[in-house]
Amino acid sequence: MRIVEINMMHSGSTGKIMFGIAEVARQKGHEVWTFSPRYYQKGQDTAWPEIKGHTYFGTESENKLHLRLSQLTGFHGCFSYFGTKELLRKLDKIQPDIIHLHNLHNWTVNLPMLFRYIKKHDIAVVWTLHDCWSFTGKCPHFTIAQCDRWKTGCFDCPQVRAYPQSFVDQTRLMWRLKKKWFTGVQNLTIVTPSQWLAGLVRKSYLKEYPIKVINNGIDLNVFHPTGKTSRGVSIPSSSYRSAGACIKDLT
Repeated sequence: MRIVEINMMHSGSTGKIMFGIAEVARQKGHEVWTFSPRYYQKGQDTAWPEIKGHTYFGTESENKLHLRLSQLTGFHGCFSYFGTKELLRKLDKIQPDIIHLHNLHNWTVNLPMLFRYIKKHDIAVVWTLHDCWSFTGKCPHFTIAQCDRWKTGCFDCPQVRAYPQSFVDQTRLMWRLKKKWFTGVQNLTIVTPSQWLAGLVRKSYLKEYPIKVINNGIDLNVFHPTGKTSRGVSIPSSSYRSAGACIKDLT
C-alpha cells in the first residue's frame, strides 16, 4: 500500500508521531512518503535535515508572506499557492492509496487546494487531530477561554491575537470556509488520541465522519508496566499502546 503522511512540521511532537507511524508502516511492508513545508519561524535554524523518505515542499519566503497576509486579513490557509501546487504534483507522481493528515495549521498550505484535490481524486484519508483547530474558526484550543461558539459558528473570538495570530477577526467566515473545505470527503476517517477530543468532534461539523480513538504511542523500552503502583494507582498493561495500532486502522 502506498501511504502519504502530511504534517506542517518535521519536528516537535506531531513530527515525531508522523515519523513513528511511517517507520512502523514500512516495517509492515508499506511504501510511505512523509511531507512537511519549509516554514518560516523567527530565530529558527533554517537547515532542513535529510530524513529517510521525507520531502519538504514550498519556500520559506512564500510561507513568510502567507503568515503576514493571514495576520493582516484574518484568512488562514488561503495562500501558499505555489508550495501547495508543488505538493500536489508530487502526490500525482506517487498516486497514494491513503493520505494521512496531521496538523494543517502553520501558514504553509493552501487548504482549499488540498481538499479539492482529495475530493477530486477520491483518495482515502485518515486525519489525526492533535488539537481542536480543524473544527473552529481559528483557535487550536478553546478551553481556557471557556468558549463554545465553535459548535454553531465562531464570532467575536476572545483569542484572536493568539496563535494562529490575526489582527482582524474573521472567525465567523473562516468557520464557514473550513466547514465547506473539510466536509464532503467521500472516504475520510477521523482519529483522535483521546475520548475527550473524540467527544468534541462529535459535536462539530466533522461529526459526519467515522471517529476512532487511538492513543499516542510511547516507547515501550522506556515506559512499561512493572506491577508496581504510581501514587497508589496500579498501571495495567492494557493502558500501553504503540504507534503500530495506527497502522492497523490504516490498512
